[in-house]
Amino acid sequence: MNNKRCIYCRTTDAEQFKGREHVIPRSFGTFGSKTPTLHNVCDECNSSFKHELDQALARDTLEGVTRYKRGIFSSERQFPRTLRFTLDETEESGEYGGAILGGYDPATGKPLPIVAQFWIHNIQSEEWEKYTLDEIKNIKITDEKYGPGTPGSRQMRVMGPSQEEYEAVKAELKKHNIPYREKEMMGPPPFLKDVDEEGRIEIKGTITGTIDKPKKRALVKTLFNFVAYYIGEDEILKPEWDRVRNFVRNDGETLPGRMTQEPFWTGQETEQMRFAGDSYNLRIENKNGNVVGVIQFFNLFTFEFILVENYSLASEKEVAYRFTPGQEPYFCKKMTMEEWRNIGS
Repeated sequence: MNNKRCIYCRTTDAEQFKGREHVIPRSFGTFGSKTPTLHNVCDECNSSFKHELDQALARDTLEGVTRYKRGIFSSERQFPRTLRFTLDETEESGEYGGAILGGYDPATGKPLPIVAQFWIHNIQSEEWEKYTLDEIKNIKITDEKYGPGTPGSRQMRVMGPSQEEYEAVKAELKKHNIPYREKEMMGPPPFLKDVDEEGRIEIKGTITGTIDKPKKRALVKTLFNFVAYYIGEDEILKPEWDRVRNFVRNDGETLPGRMTQEPFWTGQETEQMRFAGDSYNLRIENKNGNVVGVIQFFNLFTFEFILVENYSLASEKEVAYRFTPGQEPYFCKKMTMEEWRNIGS
């Protein structure tokens, strides 16, 4: 007899529970012998989350890129789709300032070189606009923005890591009727050749992106899983949680939330009091008459979501955990000042 019910879609089909769902996406590591996993998420939901939400969090966020620096790599060579990596505009980078980089190789964590790109000078903003090969089709050329179409009137550049990629950019420009007066190819910046004895070089760059709805859903899914595992299935199956369930599983109405750079645990810690930068922090608490979930990866941004409005958990269910790859989860309990004082007595 099957007693399982999916906490997301509520199916009870016994054939749909062959796998397991990791509370923290597995791409961020495991946590010793007590890695939290769920057996009450059906295979269909699990598969959907893996491809739609987990990959967005692991690949297209600053948190996802940071895991490479911690030595957590991916066996799948799937590169960031929505993040943009650029060279900072410094004296060293010269005319290459703002050049688009390829990001990081998910299998090795090594930075990737400059990609093939097209630059055009916007005379209204007095700035260079940069487009990758795939973005050229989106350019809308107007005389007001870029100058008249007479030969030599528009400032354009093509940067190609190789002659083949340079020719590919020119072909794409021609395909979309963007006249380009051929000039010498801007290849890889010469200063990138000045490597140290270990073949490394330090350059300053910037990563930009947006926290869009799929990434928010991925963060909330992690919090929802956290509630199911540490507070219990009986709680998470209550109708009060249907709104957050619908947001994660069915791309429903976005939950209220905010992103800050405040410390995670009390909002009052100093930089020196934070936990190690390789940890992930999650908590569920009552706040202003609502149930709030808070999540933070690598001591970067702190995301706070109102999971259930006008509802409160029993005080003993307000919990927090710190997860560090390779270590067992560290439990934290919300205490009153009196309970805190009694610890040392």
